[in-house]
Amino acid sequence: MYYKAILRFAMWWQLALMGTSLLPLALASFPFSSTLASDQATGQPLYQLQWTFDDVMKTITFNVVVHTTGWVGFGLSPNGGMTGSDVVIGWVSSDGKAYFQDRYAFAEATPPIDPSQDWILLSGSESNGYTNLTFTRKWITCDTRDRDIQADTSKVVFSWGSVDPADTSLSDLYHGSNRGSVSLNLLGGLVNPPPEPSDAKNFTFAVNQVAIPVQYTTYWCTGFKLPSDIIAQKRYITKISPKISPNNGMYVHHILLYQCLSLNETTDVGMGNDCLIATTTIRSCRLGRPIITAWAVGGSDFIYPNGIAFPIGGRPDEQYLVMEMHYSNPSLVSGVKDSSGLLITYTSIAPTYEAGVMTVGYSITNPMIIPPKDPSFSVYGTCDSTCTAAAIPSTGINIFANMLHTHLVGRAVTLRQLRMNSSCGGLQELPPVDQNMQYDFDFQQTNLLTRPVNVLPGDILQVICTYNTTGVNNVTVGGLSTYDEMCLSFPVYYPRIELGVCLSVYDWNNYIPFAQSNLAPADFQALGTLLQTGSNLSSGIKSIFGTLAWTQQQQSDFQAAGISGAFYGFCSARNGSYLQQKDPAIVVKCAYSTPNTCQTLASRGAMTLPAMGSFLMTIFSIIVNFF
Repeated sequence: MYYKAILRFAMWWQLALMGTSLLPLALASFPFSSTLASDQATGQPLYQLQWTFDDVMKTITFNVVVHTTGWVGFGLSPNGGMTGSDVVIGWVSSDGKAYFQDRYAFAEATPPIDPSQDWILLSGSESNGYTNLTFTRKWITCDTRDRDIQADTSKVVFSWGSVDPADTSLSDLYHGSNRGSVSLNLLGGLVNPPPEPSDAKNFTFAVNQVAIPVQYTTYWCTGFKLPSDIIAQKRYITKISPKISPNNGMYVHHILLYQCLSLNETTDVGMGNDCLIATTTIRSCRLGRPIITAWAVGGSDFIYPNGIAFPIGGRPDEQYLVMEMHYSNPSLVSGVKDSSGLLITYTSIAPTYEAGVMTVGYSITNPMIIPPKDPSFSVYGTCDSTCTAAAIPSTGINIFANMLHTHLVGRAVTLRQLRMNSSCGGLQELPPVDQNMQYDFDFQQTNLLTRPVNVLPGDILQVICTYNTTGVNNVTVGGLSTYDEMCLSFPVYYPRIELGVCLSVYDWNNYIPFAQSNLAPADFQALGTLLQTGSNLSSGIKSIFGTLAWTQQQQSDFQAAGISGAFYGFCSARNGSYLQQKDPAIVVKCAYSTPNTCQTLASRGAMTLPAMGSFLMTIFSIIVNFF
């Protein structure tokens, strides 16, 4: 007679082990949301996703609200397609009973049931033509048919049908055009953001009806003067929000906001122009100056955690800003006007820690050369030990958020940390500061790290960018165009220090042996002339290195020549001071190895928490069926 209570206890135990809140669902809080599909004619949301996560129990809970009384599909994909996706399918029958299945897609077909049911349904209901499902899962389930949820880009797939399946085999399942995929960072936000300060104010830095030039790439620079209350007394930025003009998301690639030592109020402030032909003072502001924030396509609001804020104003040398807007117009569309910018929220209440933002990586110059037809070519940009030793205090700085940045052929980016360790006889690689192995050019977000990372003086920060050029027929070079490449990271940290920019470039001499062995004599001679004159460097490099067949061996040798050779490191501070030096190749003596949580549990004979919950459910189900 107690079988229902026993069954409820089994579910409670499983959800407790999963780290899921046992509060009534009506009280559940979902701080993150995204509209995955809308009616093109009316704008009415068709598929809405909400979620929250617990970074202690390592669980995530989703809520989907879909405009259908049929079935709903949701999943995580390796590439945005169906094959290889970890999916769930659920529906609510006419009698109000909710059905929910964990499945795995081996192909572009109805996915079969996953033997390990690791997604747990919390509730399911229908109301006013909408189906609402709430479900939860561990970040890492140790099931080979489940995709791990990590602090990088997740490829979310979704679908729905207009009617319930005829039976639980789903033999009649078909979504038609009701499907899609989006990129999201599921673990990169604040679950409990601090309340807005009581004295919060805001101001907007935005361009004013700029006619987007009819050319592939334009960098547009506009000068601004800070509001008078900020000039008079230091304030603190608590939130930065992108304000992109309607329908202009396809043109606005990124926005950088620089702090400037000085601007001419007559010729610079309020004026905008192509950055390449802007005034000397505006152009100098972009060279080595620290930034306040970096936003890129796909990004959303950035909210500083409680007790941390970015200081602005209150110094005579920080009255002015330059906003750099990167427009990408590959279709050469004319007549597009833009008034995009950034909304800054600030307070007069001093935080516990003042934050700063650094630019780290590979300088936007040559020789960044990426061979064609290479599925995995890496470039290393380094903030060397000389720069960190000169700028970082003995207690270090703490990186708590970061944005990674490449262009179209970037596929993976890592910000890694190296530290001298006498016990291993040299440089030790520490756990990655930030890593995105599913980097998506169309989704670039400043994400909070799962833990602050302490960087000490003398540490080395390296940005490792991996590119896929299988569909590219000529070399890709470093540069400003969307079709050129970059390799950058923008760590956000506390306490604020003077260091603003810390970059590197490979030494051209690294490539001379490769060029001499692989280029035709005339091309090798042309390369020498090109390097001496420095004229039309990018086009010259493409012309000369474009003559190579680029075999796999040549691709490998060229990558090794850059990574294993000397480089030039340089850094600059807020006050304009500058440091440059030539560094020998970096040799890591103790490489970092990512712990295999599942293997560790298996070797100890331990049962994972989800498996334990499933085991108890099975036992209690046997008891229930017996009675």
